[in-house]
Amino acid sequence: MTFPAQSSDVLAEYNHFPHLVINKPQESLSGGSRRIYLEFSLGSLKEVWVAVLNITGSLSSWSFADNILPAPEKTGNGPPSYICRLSGAGDKNWTFWLEASSSGAIRVDVAVVDQYLTVSAAKLKGLFPDWMDVTAFSSFMSTYVL
Repeated sequence: MTFPAQSSDVLAEYNHFPHLVINKPQESLSGGSRRIYLEFSLGSLKEVWVAVLNITGSLSSWSFADNILPAPEKTGNGPPSYICRLSGAGDKNWTFWLEASSSGAIRVDVAVVDQYLTVSAAKLKGLFPDWMDVTAFSSFMSTYVL
């Protein structure tokens, strides 16, 4: 069962939502590739369970995993996608770079799940018997085209 929270409840709990910003000018590299420098903030989330970056486009490298790209995911004739899963909350932002092998757009889809109980979710959870396991979470999704 799903019980969506009122948007006002969510807005009252969080001062800043997760977001991605370009943190310094992109760098042109040899062969027409470019390096894009980014910073990812979890905002004011409190109980982060997972954050996922789905990066779609022609990449030649990135600063994650010792600069080694995994095999891309592909759907039909669509562009390649690379998935990076980050876990845990932190008080520092993640800084990283993506190296695009062409001038084509790079799309970054960001999804974050926070398991902090809002006041209304805690009240709802309190209506269930103790033997039931009730999980409440807020999810945040956004897309950036670079």
